[in-house]
Amino acid sequence: MITRSQLKWIFLSLVVLRLIVGFHFFTEGKNKIDQGNWSAAPFFAAAKGPMAPYFQSLLPDWNYRETLCVVPVELSDDHKLSPVVNRDKIATVPSAASFEIKPYRTFGQWDIFLEDILVGYRLKQSEIADRMAAMDREIKRLNGEIAAAQAGDDSSLENDLVRQRAQRVAVKDRLTKADPTFDLLEILKRRQDQLNDYLYFPAHSDEILKSVEDENRLIGFIRDGENRSRSGRDVESLRNQIDTIRGEIRSVRAKHAVEIQGIWNGLEEEMNAYGLQLSSPVETGSTLNRQVPLRKPFEIKPSTQLYWINTIIPYFDITVGILLLLGLFSRVASLAAAGFLLGTIATQPLWVPGHDPKIIWNMVEFGALLVMAATVAGRFGGLDYFLYRLFGKAEPEPDPSLPAQPD
Repeated sequence: MITRSQLKWIFLSLVVLRLIVGFHFFTEGKNKIDQGNWSAAPFFAAAKGPMAPYFQSLLPDWNYRETLCVVPVELSDDHKLSPVVNRDKIATVPSAASFEIKPYRTFGQWDIFLEDILVGYRLKQSEIADRMAAMDREIKRLNGEIAAAQAGDDSSLENDLVRQRAQRVAVKDRLTKADPTFDLLEILKRRQDQLNDYLYFPAHSDEILKSVEDENRLIGFIRDGENRSRSGRDVESLRNQIDTIRGEIRSVRAKHAVEIQGIWNGLEEEMNAYGLQLSSPVETGSTLNRQVPLRKPFEIKPSTQLYWINTIIPYFDITVGILLLLGLFSRVASLAAAGFLLGTIATQPLWVPGHDPKIIWNMVEFGALLVMAATVAGRFGGLDYFLYRLFGKAEPEPDPSLPAQPD
């Protein structure tokens, strides 16, 4: 039998456990929000075990293949099999997937960006003609107001009007001399040549393609090891060798990806700068410094799962923390937090060699959350007590004939 003293200690332990876990979630959420640019990307990148491919697939261009313009080699007609016509050419088909460097996807995105610039800054010929006609009308109006200000001897108003007219004249002069489509194509061509020069430089292309081949061989080696009861990864030296090869492959690709990302960023900045110089401050107003975005494979876009994970998790943590600290809806909060931690544990399972040792603390907290959910810990020193008294089922009155429990 449980005595009253033991019940008091259980009561106190559940309150303390709820407050500790709630405070931890609250501080984690607050720190993520204060950080401003928190991302789950590094955590997903370090994922191990059977769920690792899924978590890494959430990362933008995880293996850098899109950034580095690596695509599978398309088989020529001579290599395409036909059971009737080309049966004698089976021996010429490559035994494994081959890769090559072709930036056609990148150039396709850049072409779309050029069109976005023309539309975003109203640089198409028909729009330019309309803008220049509107500027002529605006300049004539300003000339009349300047003359009126001079007659009224209002120097401050006159100076402001003269400045506005000078802006219109300067923009009109730039538009008259510019051929936006031609100029933007020149920028695009120069950046395409820069990317081609970098990608097809022998040392660069050799390193990039070799890293892809090494990755494919490594995947095959790991898979063969799994088929033989994971004999490869269970041996410490071989596991370390696999991790080293993975690190070297990623390091090589990251080095080249940084250079190529710089070319992407340069194209975006240069085209936006060109569009801005042909924009009138009056036309753009408060959006003078707006930027037309270039869709990049290595950026986290608002439409991706990772974007929503990065956005929701900090507020999820802080909400769970507040609910547990208050003891409000504690069962729902505990189960939601336990589900979240279960996903975290799945990125670094304890049975996978090389897992992060800190994951054990997530498992401890996962167990604590299950205990709090089972006991509805918010009813002990929390607001759930009052909710239960208001909306819960009435407890039966104790039978006076039964003996009281001893302390």
